[in-house]
Amino acid sequence: MVHLRAVRSAVAVATACVLVALGPTPAAAQKTGGGGALEGIAAVVNDAAVSMSDVQARVRLSLLNAGVPDSAETRQKILPQVLRQLVDERLQIQEAERLGISVPEADIEAGIARIAEQVRMPVPQLKSFLSQRGVPLSTLNDQVRATIAWQRVMQRRARQEIVVGDDEIDAAVERMKANIGKPEYRVAEIFLSIDRPGQEDEVRRVAERLAEEIRRGANFAAIARQFSQSAGAANGGDIGWVQPGELTDELASALNKLQLGQMSPPVRSAGGYHLLLLRDRRAVGAGATEMELNPPPPPQPVEPPRPDLKRATVDLKQIVLMAPTPADAKATAKQAEAMRKGLKGCAAFDAKAKAVGNAASGDMGTMRVRDMPPQLQQLVVNIPLGEPSPVLTSPGGAIILMVCKRDVPMIAPKPQAAPPPPPKVQAQPARMPTREEIQQDLIGERAELLSRRYLRDLRRAAFVEYRL
Repeated sequence: MVHLRAVRSAVAVATACVLVALGPTPAAAQKTGGGGALEGIAAVVNDAAVSMSDVQARVRLSLLNAGVPDSAETRQKILPQVLRQLVDERLQIQEAERLGISVPEADIEAGIARIAEQVRMPVPQLKSFLSQRGVPLSTLNDQVRATIAWQRVMQRRARQEIVVGDDEIDAAVERMKANIGKPEYRVAEIFLSIDRPGQEDEVRRVAERLAEEIRRGANFAAIARQFSQSAGAANGGDIGWVQPGELTDELASALNKLQLGQMSPPVRSAGGYHLLLLRDRRAVGAGATEMELNPPPPPQPVEPPRPDLKRATVDLKQIVLMAPTPADAKATAKQAEAMRKGLKGCAAFDAKAKAVGNAASGDMGTMRVRDMPPQLQQLVVNIPLGEPSPVLTSPGGAIILMVCKRDVPMIAPKPQAAPPPPPKVQAQPARMPTREEIQQDLIGERAELLSRRYLRDLRRAAFVEYRL
């Protein structure tokens, strides 16, 4: 079902979807998540650790990738799956190192360059974009490194273990001939594996939460790229065309109930939970799909509501550290950064402002956003409540801000004119895939099964201690 390109994909383009959607517009930097930068160990994987700061940074990247709201509730919902992903990546890196497979920095930079090209940003702008949103470059580097390392591990295993003979291709051709005229489905999936009985409830809850976010409007492909554990994740979960008999009874039954564009509830299989999205349908051997023959009207462009900065107000606090001379500005900024990391909540901020002991520090009261400089407007509108801002520097010193209450009315978008419907496609004669295409599909199916089993065995053999 899954083409080998899903395994050979150079880099899982986790950032692509949301970056295209948001573009390079500056937004408030978010250096902390869920109440400030956290220290400590979230999990131990053999002789490696996953730190709390690793988890929080990946949570921010995951929310940014998936295009879902960044709130304390959402962060808490996705945290278990993010932690599992980080544990898997540690296992993948460790296995690559055991096999003598390394990923040079040049390959990581090339992977990031491909991501930047896909989102139509220069590499420096992409790095700045992520940094402004509180995602350290090391977070993206680590994700790209693990992806490339595992691809190379699987390429080596696939060459050694996957062989598709002529008799198997002949059998697949006969099955396709027998299915001509029957419905086949183009499917995307999000797969979450279960490796131990004790994970059942946790994985089911994660699947339900991801389904909820997608029903609320999150992009299925972006969620799949970030969270799915199938080889098709790099392609937005797309597993291609599925014919009768290629799915388990549970998955086939769920798929048969779906309308075009509809997503299934979480479906339990022997390996874990699946979310299935029916993207298209056609008769086996047909040259045109149901979507092509009867195209739906194109979606009307929707402009998202935007904040009304003329009426917005914020309750703002600040801590000001003065630099005795311009030459001391750098040291003052470093002192402010160290102070910022320990600020968690408005009460702690008030206490620190009082301890600083200068008249400029403290509660600034309710302020109109429109009276602030444009760059500061974006900062105070977007920074999470109760979290310290990035350090703002000048030759005279450094400032840390915190928003403790915010009232930001939204401006509704103007209605957009509906575009004309696309032309219908004429039905084409039936076409059978070539033997080479069938061979690649068979290799892809086996490569995905091999990847899942390989990672499952690594998990079972590893010492993994979760501390969250």
